[in-house]
Amino acid sequence: MSKNKILITGGCGFIGSRVIARLANTQHDLFIMDNLSTGKKENVPLDRVELCVCDIRSEEAYEYIQHIQPDYVIHLAAQIDVQTSIQQQQHDADINIMGTLNIIQSCLHLPALRQFVFASTAAVYGNNADLPLTEQSTTIPTSPYGQSKLVGEQYLALVTHLHGFPYAALRFANVYGKKSYAAKDVITSFWTKLKQNEAPVIFGDGEQTRDFIYVEDIACALIEAMYVSQSGIYNISTNEQTSINDVLGIMGTLLQCNVLPQKLAERVGDIRDSRLANNKFVQHTSWTPAYTLQTGLYATIQRKNNKVKVEN
Repeated sequence: MSKNKILITGGCGFIGSRVIARLANTQHDLFIMDNLSTGKKENVPLDRVELCVCDIRSEEAYEYIQHIQPDYVIHLAAQIDVQTSIQQQQHDADINIMGTLNIIQSCLHLPALRQFVFASTAAVYGNNADLPLTEQSTTIPTSPYGQSKLVGEQYLALVTHLHGFPYAALRFANVYGKKSYAAKDVITSFWTKLKQNEAPVIFGDGEQTRDFIYVEDIACALIEAMYVSQSGIYNISTNEQTSINDVLGIMGTLLQCNVLPQKLAERVGDIRDSRLANNKFVQHTSWTPAYTLQTGLYATIQRKNNKVKVEN
């Protein structure tokens, strides 16, 4: 394997730090761009990476990319919370559209660039009942977050048409794993409540479904995507759907905790059901998801419990 320069925006965050962990043992030169608003320096081996603390919307970000001249870019930095996107639509668009455009423009004329990997989302599909969703399924986002990510994809398709820009846009299903306690995803929320023997909160009837995928499978997919020869969009998923009620049941069993949930009204912007077909990416790469929901949740709970022991 030849030595390359790899830049990861948002590299100190939840997904980025797992990508770095997998690349740290290679001979590649690793670079991170992160404003540390949610990511932490402690998440990555600083003796193995070069860290630029800056905002992806800034002139500093542009100049840094021109300076390091990366061969590969994995663009993860984003505003990712659906409810925040509804409450702060301009903020969401500024980061996810203008920030992404700034990174794309910074990379547009790099002579050595081989691939631009963009983290997108299943939220671009909205409430599409034609499951499993393929890359050709209709995109009707129900949240500003889904819309801003879709615009990022469209910009990439445009610059590829105009300039032959090499890219892979990965539409992630619902990613889970060991996150910070401030994370708002359903699995972290359930774990926090169950560990305190408190009632977890479910919005709606709990029969809504999601395609849950473990963060280590996502990290592997991002690395595989660097070498995809066909530019375009790829679903990254398990191709399975699980209800929120069933997720709570599995976690309750693993944690040996049986607490009835508190059910609140459905939230604006949340989709009803989701399941993504992953055939296209599987066919173009050697990737397949290695974790079932049960094994992924077990690994998540083990890592969370270990973190609590260390902190205590």
